[in-house]
Amino acid sequence: MSTTNLIRGNDDRAFPGLSTYQLSTIERQRLAEGLRHFQTFADDQFPSDVACQRLLAEIVADGILPQAAPGLNRVIEMARKDIVDCIYVTNLPIEKSIASLLLLTIGSAIGRIFNYASQISNELVMEVSSDRGASIPRGEFDWHTEGAWIPRDHRVEWICLLGLDNTPGTFAAYAPIRSVEQTLSARTRTWLYSKSACFHGPNDFTTDASEPSLPRAVLTRSPLGHIEIVWPGFAVHPARPDDTAYVDALTELSAEFNRENLQVSLDKGCLLAFNNCRGVYMHALAGSDAYHLFYKTYVRQSLQALQQATGKNGPIFSLVNTVAQRNLSDRWRSSHDVRDDAQSRAVIGELTRRCTIQG
Repeated sequence: MSTTNLIRGNDDRAFPGLSTYQLSTIERQRLAEGLRHFQTFADDQFPSDVACQRLLAEIVADGILPQAAPGLNRVIEMARKDIVDCIYVTNLPIEKSIASLLLLTIGSAIGRIFNYASQISNELVMEVSSDRGASIPRGEFDWHTEGAWIPRDHRVEWICLLGLDNTPGTFAAYAPIRSVEQTLSARTRTWLYSKSACFHGPNDFTTDASEPSLPRAVLTRSPLGHIEIVWPGFAVHPARPDDTAYVDALTELSAEFNRENLQVSLDKGCLLAFNNCRGVYMHALAGSDAYHLFYKTYVRQSLQALQQATGKNGPIFSLVNTVAQRNLSDRWRSSHDVRDDAQSRAVIGELTRRCTIQG
């Protein structure tokens, strides 16, 4: 693995939960040929129907990937079996004509690809870019998990990012919570594992984005014993106005994110796939003229809970009504409602200032 792409953590032993792989020239050629061959059945075009996209990707993942790129397939299998928290792959085919099928093939090899109806144009492959010279929203630079307001059994488990264009020095970063949790003080761990935080949700998933949810724990344990985190950036408030541990706990957590993280370049032909439940991620630009362009897709091991909740087979699911109903039923009726007062805003502003990643 070349260290020109892997900015930090280039030794797998120094970054538990990471698996890296660089395709050989022959693997890259065979994989590209296989993708082009299957796309021929769609008149050399990527199918526009998302159900056809999913089917084609599953066929390629089962029939082509193991033979064309066995080394890549072994790395993906580690993600599928939850042996690792993230994988970073380089020297993938770079033709944009087959990039969508390539990304969905890798996602299908990990689990079941899907998306939410509220996401970009109801597509399985989302294009994420920043305009050159444009003012980039602050939220893109914040550590976060995606879908913090979505119930655990409906949330994205794996996120796959495939680089298409990237200004040198621009990177994506991932901080696995199992490494971070070990470094935290006992007081902070106690706060994070207790139901001491409230999240303000976006309009897409809540009936009132200004009203916080029920008190909840930032850190939990999965049924299999994995440490998991739910973290919506800075839309976090203490459940009690008199909480004296809140600021110290969040400051310590954010400091460890900045220290215990992997940074990679999403250059053309590079892929980062990571577990959205077991870590936080962010993007960072090299400067005002920096630019990035990548494809993104979502993966879950099983879509059964989504299918039952929506009555749809997917791969696009509408969660607006489901999540809104849950928020209404879970609304906190305590007399100690969180208030967005001047003190709370000042605390959040200070946390935002402290948590800008150091590249």
